[in-house]
Amino acid sequence: MRSTTLSPKNNQLTLPIFLEFVELRTKVASVFPMTVGILWSVYHYQQFNLLNTALFILAVLSFDMCTTAINNTIDYKKAVDRTYQKEDNVIGKHHLDYKQMVNIIFMLLIFASLISLILVYRTDVLLLPIGGICFLIGIFYTFGPFPLSRLPLGELFSGVTMGFGIFFLAIFVQHPNTLLSSHWAGTVMTIDWHWIETIIIFWLSLPLVCLIANIMLANNLCDFEQDLKNERQTLVYYIGEENALLLYTLLSIIPWVVWYLGIILGQIPLIGVAGVVIMPLYAKHLKTFRKEQIKRQTFVMSIKNFVLFSIMYLLTILIALIFPYL
Repeated sequence: MRSTTLSPKNNQLTLPIFLEFVELRTKVASVFPMTVGILWSVYHYQQFNLLNTALFILAVLSFDMCTTAINNTIDYKKAVDRTYQKEDNVIGKHHLDYKQMVNIIFMLLIFASLISLILVYRTDVLLLPIGGICFLIGIFYTFGPFPLSRLPLGELFSGVTMGFGIFFLAIFVQHPNTLLSSHWAGTVMTIDWHWIETIIIFWLSLPLVCLIANIMLANNLCDFEQDLKNERQTLVYYIGEENALLLYTLLSIIPWVVWYLGIILGQIPLIGVAGVVIMPLYAKHLKTFRKEQIKRQTFVMSIKNFVLFSIMYLLTILIALIFPYL
């Protein structure tokens, strides 16, 4: 990455601008799957490792900030629309030092990597390839000759990596033998994979997968015209705005289907039926976004529905932990 400046003098990086650069407010997309996974481990497996959990939280949040910083930096670097580059992108808007922003990215990446390696040491070597794949997806989401976010793959990779990947790893770091573990005997390594448990975890994470993918889809719907100017061909470009809205609606409905099927199958605590009380507000948010896709006005509806459903998920498990006979 080479230096690019918009003004003769760069402004100082303050804490509020740094938080805007890493978009701290958007970290709910990783915090909720992580928290639900931790609580699910306590509720279903009766397993909780405080130190591993603390390390995992640090690794996830620092890497999430790193990927967001890469996204903002690459968007600034590759912007074709100069108005966007100078007035909307955080680097151009605040006249930040491009080199300093790149250095911050490397610092966040190194920190997240070191914490992750400590977790590998404390859990199982299998965390290394799993975490490595997650790191590569996060980095190449916006970096490289063919960034995933500029292809019709952003929704898939963001939803699965954050919705399922973080959920799975939050359980894995508590006690690897529950899901996936390696055993060494001389030059032979054997792997124990509880694949049925993995399928169940994927099923339980599916609502979060869909809603995180929907945040990405909503963002691409709102930015469709801007993306065309900047030569970003997202999923909306390929399937059209009308079909993208239909997909958004479907991804909004699937979480509820999974939720109530999970209750019927006994995978989700029975108290979860009370989630019906938030359905009207959820439906209102969905209807509002379907009516208009405006970044500054209606994009937030996708985040609100994700947060609403996630809070319901968290409360359901918490109540089941406190009152196990409900």
